[in-house]
Amino acid sequence: MNARSVFTQVQFGLARHMVTALMVGGVMSVLVVKSGQRDFSEVQVQVEGAAIKASLGGLRTAFVIDYLARQLTESQGPAPAAMHAAVQANPFLLLHRMPSNYAGERPAADISTLQPGNWLFDARCTCIGYRPLYPQWLNSPSGSGVLWFDVRGAPGPLQLVPRETYLWHGELLS
Repeated sequence: MNARSVFTQVQFGLARHMVTALMVGGVMSVLVVKSGQRDFSEVQVQVEGAAIKASLGGLRTAFVIDYLARQLTESQGPAPAAMHAAVQANPFLLLHRMPSNYAGERPAADISTLQPGNWLFDARCTCIGYRPLYPQWLNSPSGSGVLWFDVRGAPGPLQLVPRETYLWHGELLS
């Protein structure tokens, strides 16, 4: 066998391995993309659930901080009349920074026109509502596809109380 035929066989063998590797890589890419589409929807559901819980936690924390600040002010003696402002029932107004998905103070009846993924506060019912991006993952006795929490208080800090039992992708939201 001469050097030229050996060189040709090596080139052919290398080309065959490269084609095989490209085919395997292509098949693997398709499989990863297909499985990723299923996993991505699962991730979206988990992210929205975590965002709901984080929002509720932040709002509840704002109520506690507001309550403690009022207690501290009261314990330091009589304050000027201007210091005795009404207790803020809208937890969003107690936050240091307004969330980008807070649509403002609106009537509860507007929830159906609210962009999915947004919160509102209704002063008439003293409640907050959330319209999920993925309502199919929300289960409640009413089946409304919307989360509602009433603001209740005294004694102590105001509380966010769910109107019904909410399950997000099988996990309790309270």
